[in-house]
Amino acid sequence: MKPIVFAAAPYFNSAPLIEGLRDRDDVAVIEDVPSALLDYVRDGRADVGLLPVVDVLEHPELTMVDGLGVCADGRVRSVLLCCHRPLAEVNRVAADPESHTSNMLAQLLLRAQLGSDATVVENGVSQDADAAVIIGDRAMTAVPGQYATYDLAEIWKDMTGLPFVFAVWAYRRDNPQASELASIALDACRSGEGVKDEIAAEFSSRLSLPLSLCRDYLASCVYYRVDNREKRAIQEFARLLGEFELLQCQPLVEEQL
Repeated sequence: MKPIVFAAAPYFNSAPLIEGLRDRDDVAVIEDVPSALLDYVRDGRADVGLLPVVDVLEHPELTMVDGLGVCADGRVRSVLLCCHRPLAEVNRVAADPESHTSNMLAQLLLRAQLGSDATVVENGVSQDADAAVIIGDRAMTAVPGQYATYDLAEIWKDMTGLPFVFAVWAYRRDNPQASELASIALDACRSGEGVKDEIAAEFSSRLSLPLSLCRDYLASCVYYRVDNREKRAIQEFARLLGEFELLQCQPLVEEQL
């Protein structure tokens, strides 16, 4: 029987969602950066992807696996805006080429919360910009900005009082295996959450970070359950993107609320 193909980024922040998939005979795992994952699902190379939440909001042919995502309720440490000069002097921000959601979040927060008209530039070179968005494992090991480093999930929480959902498992609405892939994703999450210490040790070695920091990251910075509060956060993100004319998003449909 053909395996169900899951596509995801090989980042520390999503490892507990993915680890439980690796030893299953009925699953194949493709790994790539978050900004590339949408194409895998849309063109059928993957049945389900851990997609940037902004991609799901923008594409009505997609729907999300209920109950799962990469979330933060305050400081996340792995989604940063690194500024090389005072914020009032920041005009050009280099987007992270691996990101969709975090780049859009940075643009929104600059306008709505930080009082800046700076523009997040795709294909920008971070060394030549006034600031840069940095996500994932590179953010965990990044040199702080010369002037300041802002944690984008923390700023979002200060502004809205809500958590932020960076990515969700999502699939095409016409996928005939929707129920099965959702069950597999939930089982994998339960399995991954049971081996957080092992995952922390692996990434401590891989990223040359203290084990205590990696354990704390999985214990207090990221979590994986999308409930009503997280869905409200997604809706608020979509609403604000439209209000600030950054992106017109589809609302979450009734089946996702």
